[in-house]
Amino acid sequence: MSPAFAMHPDTRHGSTSAAGSIVVRRTRSANIEQHTEQLQDWNLRYDQLDAGRFDGQFTDIRLPGMQLFVESTSRRVRQRGELMADALGVGTILRGAGPLCMNGVRCDTDSLVACNATELDMSTPPDCVLAGVVIDAAELLDAARALDGLDRHFRQGWLVSMKPSEPVLTRWRQLLLDAVQAAVDPAGRLNDPVACQQLHDDLLLTLIDAMAGTLREERVHRPDQRKRIVDRACELMLSHEDEPPSLFEVCRRVGASPRKLGYCFQETFGVSPGRYVKTIRLNAVRRELCRAEGSRMSVYDAAARWGFWHFGHFSADYKKLFAELPSETLNRARGLRNV
Repeated sequence: MSPAFAMHPDTRHGSTSAAGSIVVRRTRSANIEQHTEQLQDWNLRYDQLDAGRFDGQFTDIRLPGMQLFVESTSRRVRQRGELMADALGVGTILRGAGPLCMNGVRCDTDSLVACNATELDMSTPPDCVLAGVVIDAAELLDAARALDGLDRHFRQGWLVSMKPSEPVLTRWRQLLLDAVQAAVDPAGRLNDPVACQQLHDDLLLTLIDAMAGTLREERVHRPDQRKRIVDRACELMLSHEDEPPSLFEVCRRVGASPRKLGYCFQETFGVSPGRYVKTIRLNAVRRELCRAEGSRMSVYDAAARWGFWHFGHFSADYKKLFAELPSETLNRARGLRNV
């Protein structure tokens, strides 16, 4: 069973605290735009892919040369963007109603996924808790050189999903979560800089131990052709905001049958191609409504810009996906700005 992580109960609007040489930031969000805005240093955009009210939580802990994080999202989400420059991220899914998919690589609860890629494209399942570290890539490379052959994996653009042995993965997860709990402890057990450095070293060495055997034995998975098919199809689907191409045209342009394209989308995002493009466009409308302060934009204007011409169907689809009417989104955004 995956270890559990309990968020502090008073973090709905976010809080930040410092202890010694560490900084702790915890947030809780009631919608996906607020969740995205509260991330720091990660240039990511989130799209909600399944229906229901969104709830997100994020714990961000900064040590010298290392970030620890635990992220909880209630809905299926696609995250796209960039990791911090010169950084390597390593994560593990603690809980989720299915696997996650990162840059075309599927990862279950028995996996570690490591990424030194410039671009990040991840689809997380509903009820997902993801935990991990972001490390200075050069520091990890220096440490990895001590292990014969391991450093060759850490080139720019590298991403793999690994399945370490259960005892090793469990030990790393537990150390990570113990470190998070120690960092958020009001008693300030990590006020001592020596304790912070020891925590940093323990996490780094245990991580390398978790990765070493897996990488040497090549028990890894890398992006495959599905990622290229999905990327090209998504590009075509959104190439014209107000008039998406037909599914037949997309299949013809990417060189895949409807059945193959459907399989690729289900494996990557957990939804069909048709459902995906409608959902992404609904997310785009929501972002425009959330940023409509000081403008005369109407709900109809935003919907039409993204190809929704039947207003009744649009409103019903919007409410089903986000659990509120588009007018409620717009009114709340403008009301918050006017407070």
